[in-house]
Amino acid sequence: MVAKTSSNKATKVRALLAGGLVLGVGAAFTLAAWTDNEWVFGNSGGDNGPGTLTYHMEQNTFSNTNGTGADAWSDKPNIPTVPSSATDGALTFGAISAALKPGDTAYAPMQLRAAAGSEALTATLAEAVKLGGTDTTTNSLALYNALTYRAVQGVTPANCAAGTLTGGTDIVGSAAAGVPLTTVSATPITLPKGADAATAGSAVNICFAITLPSAVTDVTLQGKQTVPLWRFTSIVSS
Repeated sequence: MVAKTSSNKATKVRALLAGGLVLGVGAAFTLAAWTDNEWVFGNSGGDNGPGTLTYHMEQNTFSNTNGTGADAWSDKPNIPTVPSSATDGALTFGAISAALKPGDTAYAPMQLRAAAGSEALTATLAEAVKLGGTDTTTNSLALYNALTYRAVQGVTPANCAAGTLTGGTDIVGSAAAGVPLTTVSATPITLPKGADAATAGSAVNICFAITLPSAVTDVTLQGKQTVPLWRFTSIVSS
């Protein structure tokens, strides 16, 4: 009988333990039903999550010298493959640029600005090369290497001419001496943002002056032309 009683007690203990396990599972589900969650999401102050602003530069090359032609604001992000007669992207140096003699200088105004909706930018003259392709009479490497230039910001288009190019800030070269056409510059060109999203920033005037130095005596350069290219690049202004 004692052995039987012990057996009955063991059975009851096992039953209670089993009941306790079942109770424990039930309690866990009850607590889960009371869980309170709080979700948060990334917001940049508007209705959406983190995002970016717009940073967009535009250029204007006038259809006539001294800025008397119509504006031609445009984007030309890719290097051209052939010379173009289009006003956008083509600096207008005037007739003298095709008839340079040693000592002559040709001038061409242009402008940069932050496009409508863009934040302020800082631009630099980052690349200066000759148009690629075959070395020909119309794209002479020898003439390209012989020419020098100067680029000045802050000179009005009307003053981008012989005898009137004064003041401003030199980007490359100086009034005393030009530099090779391959010269680039880290001089910052500040492009302010517009007053609102629909308004472009104020235009920044830049004057290019190309010179055939008086010291050039190579007669084989006669009857030649060349196509210099310049690339302005911009970053977010601080």
